[in-house]
Amino acid sequence: MYVCICNGYRDSEIEKTARAGGLTCPVKVYEALGSGPCCGICLPMAQDIIDGTHEKSACVPLPLAAE
Repeated sequence: MYVCICNGYRDSEIEKTARAGGLTCPVKVYEALGSGPCCGICLPMAQDIIDGTHEKSACVPLPLAAE
């Protein structure tokens, strides 16, 4: 799905770039893709995608054994 119409960035590109670079800011992700944001309307959606990407890859602590 297209997220940024101005630059033609897809959700999959944003997710992949955020994960690969450890980036958490949509502006930095867009810059890594080749161009910063233009109108900025897409930034909240891009941030949601980035946040979800890092939540998926975060380590989940194992429950402690019952004593």
